[in-house]
Amino acid sequence: MKFQNKLIFSDTETTGKEPKDFIQIIQSASVVTDQNYNIQDSMNVSCAPLPWVIPSPGAYLTHKKIETLSSSETHYQMMKTIHDQWKNWSNDDPALFITYNGHNFDEELYRRQFFWNLMDPFITNTNGNGRSDLLMLTRLVSQLFPKMIDFEINANGHPVCSLSSVAERIGIDTANAHDALSDCIFMIELLNFFHLSAEKLVTDFLSQGTKQGCTEFLKNTKVIGYRYQPFARFWTYPIKFVGINPTNQNEAICVDLNYPVDEVLNLGYEEIVKFLEKPFTESPFKIIRLNRSSGLADANEFDFNFECSMKELNSNAENYSRNEDWIEKVLVASTETEQRKWPKKNLIEETIYEKFFDYEDKKLFEQFHNSKSLEEQLFICKKFNDPRAKEFGYRILSQKNESDLPTELTSYYQELIRERWTSEGPWPSSSAYLKEAEELIEDRSSPSDLEIIQGVEQFIKNKIEVNAYG
Repeated sequence: MKFQNKLIFSDTETTGKEPKDFIQIIQSASVVTDQNYNIQDSMNVSCAPLPWVIPSPGAYLTHKKIETLSSSETHYQMMKTIHDQWKNWSNDDPALFITYNGHNFDEELYRRQFFWNLMDPFITNTNGNGRSDLLMLTRLVSQLFPKMIDFEINANGHPVCSLSSVAERIGIDTANAHDALSDCIFMIELLNFFHLSAEKLVTDFLSQGTKQGCTEFLKNTKVIGYRYQPFARFWTYPIKFVGINPTNQNEAICVDLNYPVDEVLNLGYEEIVKFLEKPFTESPFKIIRLNRSSGLADANEFDFNFECSMKELNSNAENYSRNEDWIEKVLVASTETEQRKWPKKNLIEETIYEKFFDYEDKKLFEQFHNSKSLEEQLFICKKFNDPRAKEFGYRILSQKNESDLPTELTSYYQELIRERWTSEGPWPSSSAYLKEAEELIEDRSSPSDLEIIQGVEQFIKNKIEVNAYG
């Protein structure tokens, strides 16, 4: 199996950690390499917080990007630069986009904020591109090659797999950790280190970066070691690929080879449906998401230290392969599982996965981005079919043209800012962040740390005063 010739490592620094729908990227860096990790190009951009986004003192203390509070670069300008550059890098030669814990954080922020700015949110896994989360590989290494790195051990006795910790343990100077560009360089050096020490594990992992590549790996691997780690704890399962859910092409149905084969083969149809609905409880089935990284490796190549012998696991896998009628029954049953229903979102920032923009609006987005005239952009906004697109368009225009906007849009824009800064909602709380600043000031003594904390604190106080009293 093969992965893309071009690798794009990316990282972000943000206004806070949660909630993802209401925090903002304020620095983004990307570094392009070839398959041998030779750097070919890079990008490092930043911007000011959006006027309706509240910055966390703790976040700024971590990444120290205090200068962004007074930046003249708008969020729209930054996100368009990122999108245009990524598209330019990957247009002719599809790329593998690599992040660290990105499938839970950075990638989700990029997607949301491309969406807010009327750009394709799925640029990293469409048009031949793939995406890979290096944290999943690091966790596999910590389990399969525990002596490769002298991992830091946490209070629970588990290896610490944070990027800065692991990078430092392999001899990288991490003095500039939590700078987006520096973190990209750490990722490149770490992946190169893994590749030199465990080439088969790395190439197999990177080949899973696309839906097609992950499907091929699952199909062609007799016994798969699957490390499932939703939180601090992890579980490891020996699994075999059964097939793709016919009604959800992002789901691979797998069977846990630990279970007695005869019992699983004799399960009734309704029992199979119930087990498929809860694959991470006591269930003989596991579901792998094909559109994101998972901790998967060939168990015949790498020792997962399963309780069952590999001879028995391979025999179990062969037994399932011979039962084509059972495989068909499981795949049909997977179409009848009750899908989880998510609460309806009320604010447009939260709606990326609820409904995609239609083709007509997407064509208008291109005109909107290419137009240099405020009058023309306002006219295009009125033509959008989706009311979310209209509102996002007006928000984009307000970042640079507030004084030139029609009165009703200016009033909307000012009310949005006032609401976010002076009232409670699903967005971060200005009062909570002021309390956070007070606690950090009491806890820290470093003049440079205090300067950052107090700078963010004063920024918040000024915004509250302006928006509370006009």
